[in-house]
Amino acid sequence: MLMHSIFAVAAAGLSPSLTLAQGGPPRTGLAPAESTSTPAAGQGRGVLRALEGAGTGATLVAPLRSKTTFLVDAGGETLHSWPSEWTPGNSAYLLEDGSLLRCGKDAGSAPFRGGGEGGRIQRISWDGELLWDHQLANSRRRQHHDIEPLPNGNVLAIVWEGVSAEDAMAAGRDAEGASSPLWPDAIVELRPVGTSEAEVVWEWRAWDHLVQDRDREKPNYGDPAEHPHRINVNFDRRERPKTAGELEREAAEQERLRGLGYGGGGDEPRRGRRGRGGRGGRGGGSDWMHTNGIDYDPATDLIAISVRSASEVWIIDHSTSSAQARTGEGGRRGRGGDLLYRFGRPASWGGSGEQVLFHQHDPQFLPAAEGLSLSVFNNGSGREGGDRSSADVFSIGFTEEGGFGDGLPIAPDLAWTWSGGEERIFNGHISGAQRLESGHMLVCLGEEGRVLEVTPDHRVVWEYLQDFEPDQAGDPGGPGGPRGRGGPPQGRPDRGGPPGAGPGGGPPRGGPPGGRRGGGGPQSSHAVFRATRYEAGHPGLARLSAAGESQDPTRDR
Repeated sequence: MLMHSIFAVAAAGLSPSLTLAQGGPPRTGLAPAESTSTPAAGQGRGVLRALEGAGTGATLVAPLRSKTTFLVDAGGETLHSWPSEWTPGNSAYLLEDGSLLRCGKDAGSAPFRGGGEGGRIQRISWDGELLWDHQLANSRRRQHHDIEPLPNGNVLAIVWEGVSAEDAMAAGRDAEGASSPLWPDAIVELRPVGTSEAEVVWEWRAWDHLVQDRDREKPNYGDPAEHPHRINVNFDRRERPKTAGELEREAAEQERLRGLGYGGGGDEPRRGRRGRGGRGGRGGGSDWMHTNGIDYDPATDLIAISVRSASEVWIIDHSTSSAQARTGEGGRRGRGGDLLYRFGRPASWGGSGEQVLFHQHDPQFLPAAEGLSLSVFNNGSGREGGDRSSADVFSIGFTEEGGFGDGLPIAPDLAWTWSGGEERIFNGHISGAQRLESGHMLVCLGEEGRVLEVTPDHRVVWEYLQDFEPDQAGDPGGPGGPRGRGGPPQGRPDRGGPPGAGPGGGPPRGGPPGGRRGGGGPQSSHAVFRATRYEAGHPGLARLSAAGESQDPTRDR
């Protein structure tokens, strides 16, 4: 396989251009450079184009309807794979020792059911040995969506926590918004112990940092606009109840997501069901924040989380102790666990200004000579002018000496954006964006299982439709997870429901729904949460050049 040998040479530190010159074009039948359209039904998958300038690294994909995680080269061929007992819990990372850190969908004894559910964190060696297998799904907490490996070997994990409707109202939650329990998110830092245990060495809880303006007699009373470093416990309250039509479209969207393998929560809480012990039930209104992504910057010791329901990215201080993280004091920045910075939708904290994020995913810190930058996949549900996704880079006002300042959040500058050109891409859920060392952006349209490499001047130089056959029915769970529901729905509305539709849908936003929704039809069974590119020199890929692996014989196209 020519593309495999190109990669092996690059991983060994040699120039791939020599191999290309000797071997000719890496692939035939690729789409022309100017084409960025999604393949029509019946068109093949795999690599659709690989143009000059495209990267030669390896891309990690974890199909939502497969228990296997795959590493593919620039030609779409399998370099390596890691089978598992569990379908993915929506996050996977190649570590420097060649092992795979991944989440699995395992409900355990947890009453939480919703979109992005995980519950098990595993580390699997390059040779397939299960090195660490930790269940984080119990009556109190359940891991979901994303994790983040830290330089010290620990792992940051997003978890749901249960708060009863009564406790939510006692904290100032609007009575109409407290007909069901809430699942505020927390971030826990886990230190692996042995082969299955973990010690929580640090934690941050959103429920410790509330503000509310409903009742002077209850805790944390104040004007949210005057306290932007705290979280309005009613930020998601709609100005009006959902109509019957909106609820019907939302239910159809949930079924479509289950067909993709995402396992979105239903709307049981909105019918007053509280689940086990007043804590559980399916997602919907209970999944208050729907935090769907996390990243860590070792240079500043900061954590960024994507809060989909608020259409915001929040930045918090990791330099605190757990005790300080429960307060608004302490740590390197002096604010304890209060929010250091937030951006995306000023209305979520009572501020004014333009909304720039719309139910986004995958925040990632970017190296910057001065200040701080973040890339994000901006899903784009509810944009004015119609639904439209984009990969965005934001430059944030930050200095090591002054941090983010002490005043109101200052809107970031949009430093770069790509939204598909004439195609007008749109994936309302999952998906991701990763800035590569070359300056290119790897854009993953998760609902379609489609990955594109985009240059700074907006040229698509690589396009891949992941082509691994699903080995699980829709709404997979693996042992201990939800049972299958069959394949993806065959029919659904072309236009989405209200801007808040889907798991963790946020507050309403003006602008008619529109644009083409990705992921329907023949692409549905190939959905991935996101894709991650590893450059040729990444230490975790050393086994490829050392062993000279050939295409994975277990691959089933």
